[in-house]
Amino acid sequence: MWRALKDSKFDREHGNGHPLGLAFSNIFPWGDIQEGGQRSLLFASPREDLLATIAHDLQHNREFNVGEMAFKVDDLSQLSVDVGEPGTRGVIETATGVVVRLLPEHRERYGIDVDYETATYWRPKHTIDPFKEAVQANLQHKHDRFAPDYRDGPVDVDGELFEGYDLLKTYALPVTVTTGTTAEILLSKWRFDYRVRDDTHRTHLNLALDTGIGGRNGLGFGFSNIVEKTKPGESELEGADAFA
Repeated sequence: MWRALKDSKFDREHGNGHPLGLAFSNIFPWGDIQEGGQRSLLFASPREDLLATIAHDLQHNREFNVGEMAFKVDDLSQLSVDVGEPGTRGVIETATGVVVRLLPEHRERYGIDVDYETATYWRPKHTIDPFKEAVQANLQHKHDRFAPDYRDGPVDVDGELFEGYDLLKTYALPVTVTTGTTAEILLSKWRFDYRVRDDTHRTHLNLALDTGIGGRNGLGFGFSNIVEKTKPGESELEGADAFA
């Protein structure tokens, strides 16, 4: 991916401390891979020119390596993903782990002791409220970078981003954060229930899908999928069948 962005205007943003506005999935379906097998990978971004830059490189350089696994790109296709019009209900599931680091103001507000570690990653004992606030603050930062100025951000409106937060699991993973530097990062996987309140809320949810939920999206974390969606006037069973 970073090879595709090399020498482009986006290469200058690599490692500048701000979100690039890109999220990407693991290869799927997961499981044993044999020579000749086929897998897929999804990229998401609110920046069409960024996706076009990656696609252009993959069209001309079909080699695609994931770790020590060598793949060849057979085909590229464009998808349109949207949480739905106001009144739509659905479920978003994190396909890769979510990274949430609690900022000093969050730790102070919720009385979280940080003497035992340098980076304070969210964990279940911290309760759900600091997680919600940190995710919202992270999305606001992305909104400020990529959304139109006239649109209110997620911290500017009443109502939460998601209606339900179902924690699936937490786990630690050693991650190479920069060349030669590895850190253990605490991750969590979730199912988020949502109901689209209005067009502004719709843009916030879609931005979360396009940029990834939480931090470290450039390392592949926070990518999410809509796994259930029920349109206004449609029964939940019909909505579930549509995504079966």
